[in-house]
Amino acid sequence: AESARVQVSKDEATEKQRAVNIMKESITIEKRANEEELRKAKPALDRAADALNTLNKNNLTELRSFGSPPDIVVKVCSAVLVLQSKGKIPKDRSWKSCKIMMGKVDDFLNNLIYFDKDNIQPEVIKEVNVYLDDPEFDGEKIKTRSLAAAGLARWVIGIVGYNEVYLTVEPKIRAVRESEKALLEAQSEVDMLEAKV
Repeated sequence: AESARVQVSKDEATEKQRAVNIMKESITIEKRANEEELRKAKPALDRAADALNTLNKNNLTELRSFGSPPDIVVKVCSAVLVLQSKGKIPKDRSWKSCKIMMGKVDDFLNNLIYFDKDNIQPEVIKEVNVYLDDPEFDGEKIKTRSLAAAGLARWVIGIVGYNEVYLTVEPKIRAVRESEKALLEAQSEVDMLEAKV
């Protein structure tokens, strides 16, 4: 009877290990699919990074010094103001507010470089999209008005483009994390069974 019980435990451990292996495989496939999806967001991210490379202390300082810039330049800076708001969307998006945001040019540039692109509230994106609907909101078109504003416009467009892809992938990434947690629990259950055997 004892050896029969051992055999049952052994079979159970083998069966559970098989289930764990299947889980592992499906998680790997899901992870690969997510990485593939996120790769689609890469061009948008690259555009945002390239846009930042066109910004520097000189052209940002020049942008800040505008007395009353063209309407589209204010719109671009307002869009940046909204993106940087961390969900507390500012009511005042005047040129004066934009200039305050760009106050310390180095800090402002840093905030753009280290912008938390994975955690943008939906209402922020919704608000920024209102600006993006303007056909004038185009880096090429704005170039003649201000190089820095053109760079900021391209950065905003890149970040929003990335966010669209990320939003579809993020729940899948979360699901994989949950599966991995379940996998660890299942594996330790198998290890305990095998240790008993």
